[in-house]
Amino acid sequence: MLHSLQPQHFVIPRYLRTRWECPECKDRFIYAEGAMSLAHFRVTDTGEIKQGLACFCSTTCLLR
Repeated sequence: MLHSLQPQHFVIPRYLRTRWECPECKDRFIYAEGAMSLAHFRVTDTGEIKQGLACFCSTTCLLR
């Protein structure tokens, strides 16, 4: 699994100061302070499994 504690390696700089919602706990956080992960997820409508970058508020939420 790919992961990083430095979102600036993956995100356009102007987005780093935006507020984001953690996909795990739903808390709001500043994108630049999050933890990035290459995640696999299931699309609810189709059941299809895809992969993409996800940003979590903390490593705790990333590892859940």
